[in-house]
Amino acid sequence: MEQYRSKKIYADFYENEGKPLVVIMSGSLPGLPTNISDDLLNYLKQNFNILFLAYYGIGELPKSLEMVPIEYFENAINFIKEKQNIPDDKVIIIGQSKGGEAALVLTNYIKSAITIATVPSSYVFQGLPEDLFSIYKVPPKSSWSFNNKELPYIKFSFDETSMNYAKNKNFCKCHETSIEKNFNPDALINLDNYKGKVMLLSSENDTYWPSKNMCNTLVKNSKSKDNIKHIPLNLEGHYFLWYKESVSEIISYLKTNVK
Repeated sequence: MEQYRSKKIYADFYENEGKPLVVIMSGSLPGLPTNISDDLLNYLKQNFNILFLAYYGIGELPKSLEMVPIEYFENAINFIKEKQNIPDDKVIIIGQSKGGEAALVLTNYIKSAITIATVPSSYVFQGLPEDLFSIYKVPPKSSWSFNNKELPYIKFSFDETSMNYAKNKNFCKCHETSIEKNFNPDALINLDNYKGKVMLLSSENDTYWPSKNMCNTLVKNSKSKDNIKHIPLNLEGHYFLWYKESVSEIISYLKTNVK
């Protein structure tokens, strides 16, 4: 395993010469991806090069999940592709939760064969400041940027009902209210220009954000429905790279679609 610890790429890389590349990005927790099941990890190590990519909250990376540059993902992934001589059609990007949002956004910037987004958003949402308790006070910013300009996003809306849900660690209502009150059509992630295949895994009982409805929105608004597969699962939580049922779906999809 090779470690990279710079501003340009903060990652752990497992080499498997001659194999396709899988890039894994986790959710809104800072640092390197965690909570990956042994079954998934063993399968990937046998069949792929693996890049576990951090994108904020560690080392020299942005301290907050705000205005994270798309160029960072481009440069980090391209660095590994060029070093290992891996073509675009042998690249698979897997993102979980907020990392799923990032993976879907990247379909507009990075050429790859497959994008797997688990419990993702269909929109770019407002970013998260380093101090979450300051989110009511600081000026809102997008989660992502490109050419130093923020990507269009949906601002958070906090009302009494959504805050009562949040106190019980149910943030879905907050996201639903934000979509309703601060809807921004430009924040909807567009998959139409992506030439690869997309797998969406969503949760029937999502307490973080309405991933099932948002995945349905992605499919409904996409012109390339034949390239998109959406599987809603009767699971709770967002660790879809850990749960047995979701991991089984990911492995099955990769076995079917990666030569």
